[in-house]
Amino acid sequence: MAHRRVLWLSLACWAWWTWTWSFCGIRHRGAACGNHALPPGKAKLPIFGDTLEILNPKKMVTYQTERRQRWGSLWSTSVLFKKAVVITGQREMNLARKHESRPRAFEAFFPPHHQRLFGKMSLLVQSGAAHARLRRLIQSAMTPKKVEKYQAFIDLAVRDFLSSCRSELGHFSMTKKLQETTLRIVVQVLLGEDLAEDELDYLRTNLRIWGIGLLSAPLNFIPWSAAARAMRARGNVQKVLEKWISERSEKLDDTLLSQLLSATDEDGSKLSSLEVIDNVFTLVFAGIDTTASTLSSALLKLSQSEDLLQLLREKIADGEAQRSLEMFLTEILRTNPPAPFSMRLVREPLDLGNVTVPSGYLLVYGLGASLSDASCYENPEELLIRQDE
Repeated sequence: MAHRRVLWLSLACWAWWTWTWSFCGIRHRGAACGNHALPPGKAKLPIFGDTLEILNPKKMVTYQTERRQRWGSLWSTSVLFKKAVVITGQREMNLARKHESRPRAFEAFFPPHHQRLFGKMSLLVQSGAAHARLRRLIQSAMTPKKVEKYQAFIDLAVRDFLSSCRSELGHFSMTKKLQETTLRIVVQVLLGEDLAEDELDYLRTNLRIWGIGLLSAPLNFIPWSAAARAMRARGNVQKVLEKWISERSEKLDDTLLSQLLSATDEDGSKLSSLEVIDNVFTLVFAGIDTTASTLSSALLKLSQSEDLLQLLREKIADGEAQRSLEMFLTEILRTNPPAPFSMRLVREPLDLGNVTVPSGYLLVYGLGASLSDASCYENPEELLIRQDE
C-alpha cells in the first residue's frame, strides 16, 4: 500500500508540474502566434493530449489512420505537453522536408528520458552543426565498401539461424530467434568475434530492458518503473562498451568499433568515446528489435502467400535476386513500418501551404498513415512487387 501511495503521489505531482509548465508555455506561444492558421483537431485528453496513443506501440498506426479519416491529412493536437501538428499527406511531407535544409528551422525532439536512454551525443538528439559533424564521421566508418566486409558474419549467422529453425520440434517464437540472431551479428560486426554465451545473455537481458524503456512513460524518478530500470540497464551496457573500447583503442582493425574509433573529420577531429557509445546505442543496438520486427513481418507475409513466394523464387531464378528482394523488403517496411512516426521541434514558422506551424510547436511526421494513403497507393495493403513484371 505504501508503494502504491508513493506512486500515485508521484504521478499527481508530475502531472501537475508538467501541466502548469505546459499551460504557461502554450499561453505565451498563443499570444505570439495568434494570427497563424492552424489545421482542425482536438486533443483526446486535457493534460496528456494524444501522447498515450502516439507512443503506444499497438496504436501508433491506427491512431494516425483514424485521425486522418476524421480531420484530413493534417491536424492539431498536443503531444508530450506541447502543442503539435501531425502531418500525413505527401504534399505536406514534401514541403516540410524542403525546410529540413534550413539550419534553424527545426530541432531534434525527444522526451528527456529518451534523450538519456539514447545518450546526449546521439545523432537522434543532436541538431545543426553538431549533427552534421557526427553524421560525417559515422558515415566515413560505414561506407558500402567497409560494410561489405561484414558479409561473412551475416552469412554464417543466417545459416545458423536456419539450422536452428529446422531443428525445432514444436512451436517457437520466430521474433525471439531473429532478435538473438541479430544481436549475434551485431556483436560480430562490432568486435569481429563471438562472445561467450553468458556474456551474450547479459547483454541480451540488459538491451531488452533498455528497449522496453524506450516505449515507457517517463517515470524514471520512480525506482521500479520501466524507465528507471531501462536507465540502469543502459549503464550496465555502457560499462561493457567502455571495456570493449579500452581493448580496441590499442588494436584498430576492420571491425565497426575500430572504424568508429579511428574515423577522422576534415579538420582532424575524431569521435570521443562517449560519442561512439551513444551512437552504438542509437544506430546498432536500437536496430536489433526493428530489424527483427521487419524480418518477422517479411517471413509472415511469405508464409501467408504462396503466390508471392513463387513470384520471388522465379525472379531470383531469372537473375533478379537483389532488385526483387530490395523491392520486397521496401514494401514490407511500407506496410509494416517499425518506426511509424518522427518528431521535430519547430524553431521558425513553418509554411505548409494553407497552414503555418508556429515556432515552439512540434511537427509530427505521421509516416504510418502516409505510407498507407489510399490516394497514393491503389491498394495500400498489397505489396507492389505483385504488380511489377
